[in-house]
Amino acid sequence: MPQNNAPTVGIDDLAVYVPGLYLPLEGEFARSRGIDRGKLIKGIGIERMAVPDAHEDAATMAAMSLLLLMKRSRLQPEQIGKIYVGTESSLDEAKAMGTYVIGMLEQVYGRGSFRECGTVEMKAACIATTLALESQSYWLAGEDEDKVGVVIASDVAKYPLASPGEYTQGAGSVSLLLKKNPRLVSLEQVYGHFTRDENDFFRPAGCTTAVVNGKHSNQCYLDAVTGAFDSFAARAARKGIIVPAAGQCVTDFLDHLLFHIPYPRMVEYASAAVFRHDWKSCQRSRKVEEEIGPEPGEGGGKDAAALPAAEAYYARRFARSPQFLEAFSAKVKDTATLSRQIGNIYTGSIYLGLASLLELDRLQGGQRLGFGAYGSGSSALFFSGRVEPQAEDLPGLGLMERLVERRAITLAEYEMLHEGRKEKSVVEPRREFVLAGIDSQGYRHYEFVE
Repeated sequence: MPQNNAPTVGIDDLAVYVPGLYLPLEGEFARSRGIDRGKLIKGIGIERMAVPDAHEDAATMAAMSLLLLMKRSRLQPEQIGKIYVGTESSLDEAKAMGTYVIGMLEQVYGRGSFRECGTVEMKAACIATTLALESQSYWLAGEDEDKVGVVIASDVAKYPLASPGEYTQGAGSVSLLLKKNPRLVSLEQVYGHFTRDENDFFRPAGCTTAVVNGKHSNQCYLDAVTGAFDSFAARAARKGIIVPAAGQCVTDFLDHLLFHIPYPRMVEYASAAVFRHDWKSCQRSRKVEEEIGPEPGEGGGKDAAALPAAEAYYARRFARSPQFLEAFSAKVKDTATLSRQIGNIYTGSIYLGLASLLELDRLQGGQRLGFGAYGSGSSALFFSGRVEPQAEDLPGLGLMERLVERRAITLAEYEMLHEGRKEKSVVEPRREFVLAGIDSQGYRHYEFVE
């Protein structure tokens, strides 16, 4: 924990906006794509996919989550020093999305009310919001006017119709309120990084959907997150924050682990990779070996050509071992609760995990959270924070009720929205920001509809 009574910085509160439409993935969608229901519900872990209406885009969702946050935290524009937006659904090659967001919020709070607020848009695939949080945390630590910061994640995950990644789409926005001496999570300001040039997932300029190399992307994710975890563990030890004794593991000091969630099953793969990697250095490895045998290649008995298959087989056995299943159930499983009903929201999915823990009343003062963020291309960042005692008094977000109230859409409606062929909204907007039009120069115009 911070020394010399210095103020902590971290996440004081958060708000989540999800479109009011969803596509059920079993039934009509699964039949039309020839996908077994079990693959979607159990193999991928997604039940419903949030879909933006015709009047929505990443900027309207960002503005809505910020408006929800400001009302929930009774925040005034003049209190906010910076608004950083992490997104890979950029609407302009130059203009920052945050300026559009500020323009929308000023329709509610008054023209010029955010004029002293700085904003920037950050792009680094799905890690962008986490890098924005890291950057803003350092600014906040040195801020001397009692300003607060806001970090917004807002994305529409979009792949071609009938493509392998289609069922991992989703949409939504998360706004994080950063303050000194926060009520929710104090950041321990230890960040472990990993970066490597990869072609696992990218979206060339001018393209509306991404290029995805699925299996390769999964492996890049696992390599990067374990690399960032090692970087974090070394830095945390040097700072005296996590110093395992003989036989202990770093993950023994983490009460919950939150990961980027491209689809819920991926958090199982990510946590299995981290636990397996971490446990090699402590007593747990012996217990695992007693259950499933030694690691592939140990003792030099495996042919090098056979190692990949042996490694894949061992990874599957590890993910079914009692040791891992116990740790996963206690520390990871609940973080994917909301994502099962929303889908992938790219840069904000890891913070849907935090919202899940808040909604499920799983956060207790003194717990340490470990965050493993990943961005294709590829980069990862692992960091930690401590849950504050006041977190237990924060009101719920009401997300479970809001998700139940959404409107299910048909496959035909979804495909029209996906392709931009539906001009009229499925549900008439009310008390929300809407994309009113795009002029001849390509400038986007937004309005708040009462």
